[in-house]
Amino acid sequence: MLAKKAGNLVIPKQELDVLTWKGDVNLRRIISIGFLLLGFFLLFYPQIEKKLYDTKQEQLIEAFENLGETIPYEEAVSPVEVQANAGDKELSLLNGARGIIRIPKIDLEMMIFEGATPNSLTKGIGMIEPDKQFGVNNIGLAGHRATTTGKQFNRLDELIPHDIVEVQTEAATYEFEIVQTFVVDRTEIEVLQDGQEPLLTLVTCTPLGKKNPTDRLIVQAILKNTR
Repeated sequence: MLAKKAGNLVIPKQELDVLTWKGDVNLRRIISIGFLLLGFFLLFYPQIEKKLYDTKQEQLIEAFENLGETIPYEEAVSPVEVQANAGDKELSLLNGARGIIRIPKIDLEMMIFEGATPNSLTKGIGMIEPDKQFGVNNIGLAGHRATTTGKQFNRLDELIPHDIVEVQTEAATYEFEIVQTFVVDRTEIEVLQDGQEPLLTLVTCTPLGKKNPTDRLIVQAILKNTR
């Protein structure tokens, strides 16, 4: 029987053949498992993708629905208050803050916070999709219409094309020009889809004073300047 030396160890040819055969079997098994996993991934990917898409849509619809009740005025976090506390060790007021929105036409200046949760909408204006970028995407900003005149998005219906909206973030200050205003059902979240150019989409419930309104007032603006 022929044998093969492996260092100082002599391995019989028959055992060597067995080891080689086992190695081939293990390799084929690994490759088979790999193809099987790939097949499962390709089979279920459309369902996984749809589930993720549906979850995203549900979150957007929930954000729209969080605006559904016209609320009494609650003292929101003002930029002046934030600046006054800028040196404090505990800046809880800034948790989730993304910037400041200013609309000169209606004398509005408010903090923008991540998400359109009840907490964010109580503190200020909510950024519906926090993963988007100002100056790149279509940014949806949601706000309540408080019953106190001039508070939150109460006067949003006074805006018309060519009015200016300014958003200040840590990165830059963005100037948007309003191009259109319209009303949609709260389920029509297509208004938040990205377009060919950077947009700002302001969202609030309408009409003012109605309990649990199902319509949303939309004010859309295009990016005009960044500084």
